[in-house]
Amino acid sequence: MILCFPAFCSENNSEIQFIYINGSNNNDKKMKKWFYDGMNKMHKNMLSAFNNSKFIHTVLLENDKYKISYFPEAFFWGDKSNAQIRAVDADLKTTKVFSPKIAQKVRAMLAYYVHDAIWVSHYRNMHPIVDDLHKQVIKNYKQGKPVILLGYSAGAFISYEYLFTKLPYINTENYFISSYKSNDLIKFIKKQKCNNTCIDALTEAHLAIYGADGRLIPAVQNDIFFEQYLKLGDYTKKYCTPNGAVKGIINFASPLLLFYSDLNSPDNPMTYYNKLLYKYLLENNMFWLTVNYSDDPMGYPVAENMSYYDLKNKEILNIRSRKGFVFSKAEEKSRRTFLGAHTSYWSTSKRFSKLVVKAFEQGYNLYNDNDL
Repeated sequence: MILCFPAFCSENNSEIQFIYINGSNNNDKKMKKWFYDGMNKMHKNMLSAFNNSKFIHTVLLENDKYKISYFPEAFFWGDKSNAQIRAVDADLKTTKVFSPKIAQKVRAMLAYYVHDAIWVSHYRNMHPIVDDLHKQVIKNYKQGKPVILLGYSAGAFISYEYLFTKLPYINTENYFISSYKSNDLIKFIKKQKCNNTCIDALTEAHLAIYGADGRLIPAVQNDIFFEQYLKLGDYTKKYCTPNGAVKGIINFASPLLLFYSDLNSPDNPMTYYNKLLYKYLLENNMFWLTVNYSDDPMGYPVAENMSYYDLKNKEILNIRSRKGFVFSKAEEKSRRTFLGAHTSYWSTSKRFSKLVVKAFEQGYNLYNDNDL
């Protein structure tokens, strides 16, 4: 039975659009159909689980100001690595001559899953994919529909990179003043009063280069720099995500920390920007959920679950407000075989959808110290 609150039943509610992002090994028609079938089944169960939660209606849907769109959207990138997968196929065929059949099957499974995950994690491959996702987010934003991104497996890399490169969490003035020591440049920058920007706007405007080590490298100070800086506001509007366009992300079967191990490394420059991203999420009523089955060999939590007071007492971040949250949950088993656990989220989507709702409530209450 689905609860139907009076405001929710109204046709005037704004919709929240769920966008599902596929994972690895979706390179052929059979696997593409598997993903779409799984998505449609899961969304029906997500819709039911979310609509049956009074907590969701109060917090996520803001007392039924919003409703969840009945129809899901897919963001499919599985065909982007086809050329590379054909090369993997050729290599695997050569091993059949001397490998046992069991070894062949395990090797093929690992090759397809791991190959796509490594391939998409490279910036040169990831960047155009994130740009395509941005077009889909903006299309919904122009229709008045904020989105929630659901990243499955390696799709979690894409939802994370989208937040990391597209959200305007960089204070423009602070970034450039800390990067340059010229008094004339500092006076020029302070005079412009630029709004916050994002990594993509800075790189597309050629005001910075995104280095391989995760560091933003400022452009050389010259006449072109000043000209491009004056256009940064336009680049920000074009390449950054508008406030309110994304409600949050739900990653599942996520191996993010395995492939992005530098996320929590204090010596990595990327950590600094992740702290700014984290702060932006918490202050702008956004959430980042990671929900994995405990027996999924590819499921990893993103970070330690912490409340507002944990962050404050440990002096990790100076948070002005506590509206959003970041939370990982992985206590439930898939009740599938070890190798089948990673793909079981789709076949067990009714039970999994309830776990997502439970994780949302737990994450919100932990961070907000049960204020609701």
